[in-house]
Amino acid sequence: MNSTSTALNAHLHLPGVMTACSWRAGWRSLLLREYQDPAEAEQFTTPATADHLIVLVVDGRCDIEGRYRGSWHKSSYRAGCIGMTAPGEEVTLRWRDNGAHATLQLHLPEATLRSAYEDLADRHVPAPAMPHVLGYDDDLIATTLLTLSSAMSEGVSDLYAETMAHFLTSHLLVRHAKALPRMTQGIDGLRMRRMDEFLQANLGDAISLEDIAAVAGISRFHLVRLFRKIHGETPFRRLTRMRIEEAKRKLQAGRESVTEIAFACGYDNPAHFASAFRRWVGASPSEYRKQAR
Repeated sequence: MNSTSTALNAHLHLPGVMTACSWRAGWRSLLLREYQDPAEAEQFTTPATADHLIVLVVDGRCDIEGRYRGSWHKSSYRAGCIGMTAPGEEVTLRWRDNGAHATLQLHLPEATLRSAYEDLADRHVPAPAMPHVLGYDDDLIATTLLTLSSAMSEGVSDLYAETMAHFLTSHLLVRHAKALPRMTQGIDGLRMRRMDEFLQANLGDAISLEDIAAVAGISRFHLVRLFRKIHGETPFRRLTRMRIEEAKRKLQAGRESVTEIAFACGYDNPAHFASAFRRWVGASPSEYRKQAR
């Protein structure tokens, strides 16, 4: 069984109830799930996978014990606390608390781990071990998982998930696994213009980080880093900005319906388009059209 199918079956080994799943939302770049966990869990074992698992407690608390690498470890979970299971690691868990608690569980695929490391470091140097810990605090990881959860519920595209998966994996490699980035040369303004031209010409299409990186001739890791450095935003946010600006121009022209504009600007669901437009502009597409006349 491959790592993806194993991750998809992870809920079968857990005592909690799954309440949301990114796979159902159409995301394929990562697997994010929400769980309501019972107040008490007798000993159970989660099988090893090739993915890296991050668990964030979002509500409640419990005293948890985990057995891995031959010994038991203890931690007191509360909202904001993180646990991580490294690829290839089997963990036995049990816990008690005074009430149910809720968690977000993020599986970062093996392919993303490998790609991010090859983009980041010298591929001839063996990759370091990913972090494996029962209890940890990292505000960036916690915020990223909460942001992903909100994006999942809002129907945001898989490009956003792919961007965040690559960013989060790079953070884990550098800050937790202590991977050493190799030195790279900067990208010139011509390449950045080419990327912007590519985005503008393909606003209605599903665009991946791989597509944008291919235009620039750089890796996905450096693509995300350079977008933040030069534009101060992620590729997904810049694409969204361009799509909203194009939608505003079309709404002002008044020749197409809101639904037609949504499809032309890369949204396969008019409701998702309306929600994104309101967040950026402060008004619905229909309200904006009336104001622009």
